[in-house]
Amino acid sequence: MKIRNEIKVGVVILVALGLLYFGMNYLKGSDIFSSARYYYSVYDRIDGLTRDNPVMLNGAKIGRVASVDLMPENGNKVLVKMEIQLEALRIPDSTQAVIVNQDLLGSKAINLDFPINGSFDIDSDTLIPGIEKEIGQVVEESLAPIQAKIERIVEETSDLIAHVQLTITTINKTVNTAEEAIGSIKHATESIDTMVVSQQAKLSRVLDNVGAITANLRSNSENINNILQNVATISDSLTRANYATAVQNASSALAQFDSLITSINNGEGSLGLLVTDDKLYRNLEQASIEIDKLAEDIRRQPKRYLSPLGKKNKNPLPAKKRDANGRVIEE
Repeated sequence: MKIRNEIKVGVVILVALGLLYFGMNYLKGSDIFSSARYYYSVYDRIDGLTRDNPVMLNGAKIGRVASVDLMPENGNKVLVKMEIQLEALRIPDSTQAVIVNQDLLGSKAINLDFPINGSFDIDSDTLIPGIEKEIGQVVEESLAPIQAKIERIVEETSDLIAHVQLTITTINKTVNTAEEAIGSIKHATESIDTMVVSQQAKLSRVLDNVGAITANLRSNSENINNILQNVATISDSLTRANYATAVQNASSALAQFDSLITSINNGEGSLGLLVTDDKLYRNLEQASIEIDKLAEDIRRQPKRYLSPLGKKNKNPLPAKKRDANGRVIEE
């Protein structure tokens, strides 16, 4: 039986397509002759993860990303299908599938992070999603404190420069003030020099007088010493004086004076009677009135009082008796 050429061409094309398929899967790392297992994980974002990116465990490749599918019905989350090619590997539950960076160029991979304790999953289970921080984000977080310190240093440097400028301005003002003060001192010195030159003769006379006074003090030093000794003697005498006796005598005199004042207030003695007895005051007042009347009568009728002068009174009035206090005793 003769085979037709069309059939031969079709068989060759099928064999070629099969070889191409197996060859491409082999180049991608897929073992088409092994029984692979599949796991799934749902991510909010995958940051550039694509199909055929490797699945890693402790740095070793154990599979690949079989597919990446967007789920619009589930809030546009991304479903990633992982093909695990290592048959003997058992994956526990609570395993986290973390999207990581393979290199600085941003190549992605999935790294399986096994828990310390846990039971083992069955095939086609869903793993816990996770995503590693971008290198740029890590660098930014690492450099953020340094940037804050640099900004603080720049700000402090700016403040320091402002203080330095203010200090320089103050120093310039101080220098200008010092120059003005030096000019004033120079002018004052010149004035003093001029005054000294003009008053040199007077200064010479003053110095001569001072020398003469010094000579007089030196020649009279013995008299000055005698005066100082006399002053010291007087001071010693005053120091040895009996101040206690003087104070006691003064206190006694004050007590006696106080007793005298008390007696006067109590109406004792002549002075007490004079102070406290209003009758004596009235008598004195009445006598003063009578004397005024007598003086007025003498002024008006002096003959009445001049005519009897030289004549003796034939009937003199008897003398009135008085007590020890000078009061008239009425009979």
